[in-house]
Amino acid sequence: MEHFLNEPQLTTVRAALSEPFNHFPTDYDYIACQLKGVDPAVLYEIFYSEVAPVCFMNIAAVLPTVWTGFDPDRLRGEIEERLVARQRNWFRRLFDKLLIRWLKYNYDHMWQEIASRL
Repeated sequence: MEHFLNEPQLTTVRAALSEPFNHFPTDYDYIACQLKGVDPAVLYEIFYSEVAPVCFMNIAAVLPTVWTGFDPDRLRGEIEERLVARQRNWFRRLFDKLLIRWLKYNYDHMWQEIASRL
C-alpha cells in the first residue's frame, strides 16, 4: 500500500507507532493523538510492514537496547534500509512477508489498543 505522507509526517507517525515497543508503560491515548488525521488503513500498513519489523526485537530482548523511546531519525534510517533491502532481494521480501504475518499474530494487541483510540 502506498501512503502519501510527507517526510516529517511519516517520521512522526513511525515514531509514534514505535512507542509500544519500548519497555515503559505505553500511553496509547498519546499515540492516538499523534496519529490523528491519518487513515487507519495506512497506519496499519506502516505499523506492521515498516515499524514492527525494525522495533519488535527491542521488546522481545532480555536486555533491550531502547528503554525510553526510539530516536526518530535513526528509526527512519533503519526502516528505509530495510525497505530498500526488501525491494532489492526476493529472499528478503519472502522473509519479511513471513515475519509480518508472525508480527500480526503476536503483536495484534498493540495494534488493537492503538486502533481503538483513533
